[in-house]
Amino acid sequence: MATASTVNPPSTDQPSRPRYELSVNAFDRAATMIIALLIMLGASVAGLAVIFFSNKFTSRIEPIAVVPVEASSPTGNEGFAEEPEPPGMEEGLDLQEPALEDTLDTLSEVSLNDAIFTQETIDTAAREASQGEGLGDARQAGPGGDGVVERVPRWERWKIRFEPKSAAEFAAWLDYFKVRVGVLGRDNKVHVAWSFASGDIQTEAKEPIDYNAWGQTLPADGPMPKLTRDLARKAGILQHGRIALLFYPFEVETLLWTMEQQKNPFKDASGRPDANRVRETVFTVLSERGGFKFEIVDQKYF
Repeated sequence: MATASTVNPPSTDQPSRPRYELSVNAFDRAATMIIALLIMLGASVAGLAVIFFSNKFTSRIEPIAVVPVEASSPTGNEGFAEEPEPPGMEEGLDLQEPALEDTLDTLSEVSLNDAIFTQETIDTAAREASQGEGLGDARQAGPGGDGVVERVPRWERWKIRFEPKSAAEFAAWLDYFKVRVGVLGRDNKVHVAWSFASGDIQTEAKEPIDYNAWGQTLPADGPMPKLTRDLARKAGILQHGRIALLFYPFEVETLLWTMEQQKNPFKDASGRPDANRVRETVFTVLSERGGFKFEIVDQKYF
């Protein structure tokens, strides 16, 4: 007797898989990673190319010839320094008025002949009055004539403001522009120091006339005064005086003069920028790749 075979129906517990199924193999993963790396590399090269060509076509500041300034006259008070400190006790005795009794005694001893002033007496008194312990005016006697006189001297109207992130950045800025820290000493000498960032600090003591060609300014407001005094103290020159200055070389003066002239909208009769119309120019210092740069943030006029 034949038996009928029974066929079990397919189980519905397990989901049926599609006949055709796409799968990601190792080759696809490697190809995708290579393509992503190529895209990132191309974007990096494109960014570097933009930076490179932007620096190539950046306009450079061409220096304008700096006109030397002679702000004094042949009859000016010659000297080689200014006295920022107030008079001391030694000058106070000369300023005191004599007592009334001493004045009457002196007048009683003077005869009529002694009271006759001759030209020789006047000249002698003038010479004695011109002698003293002061250093005189810092300006030298000029050659005369009209000359070139700016309404406000450039190192008085220029304000340089810098807010460094650290003392090391301030020292790096000084070395980058070859700016020196100086102290007007009580021994009538200028004590200067430089090369702070390198760690090998250089110092020297010179006559004030040797630094007449350098621009001299007090540090502007902000952290600059304290940082300047700290560097002067570190170099051992602050003990010679109380006032620490910044001495800028002529190259910096040329750069600042060029920037100011380009910013100045007023022209003189010859068509050149009129420096006498500028009352104040405020510069700031910005960090850039591998160094620093100046930028004008404000300019005031008469």
